[in-house]
Amino acid sequence: MEATNAERIINLTIHYTNGKQQHFEFIPPEIRVGEQANLGTRLHKMLTSDPIILELADKLLVIPVHNIQSIEISPVPSKLPEGIIHEVREIKK
Repeated sequence: MEATNAERIINLTIHYTNGKQQHFEFIPPEIRVGEQANLGTRLHKMLTSDPIILELADKLLVIPVHNIQSIEISPVPSKLPEGIIHEVREIKK
């Protein structure tokens, strides 16, 4: 069964150190162009680079990593780089 376009969309939320957020969505590159590299590896490369560069429809957005507090990605990619702690639950206190 092939995934629908809605199931292929990845949501990316960047939380900045100044309290602001930006929300983005994209189709994973391997789905978009049939590349062999998986999304987890591409995300790891993106998160370990400085700056993070996002190509939007009409511009490039360059975000220095030191301005980022955290990044959320959903749904979780099926393939992840090594070093990930799996099946963690967040506990609200």
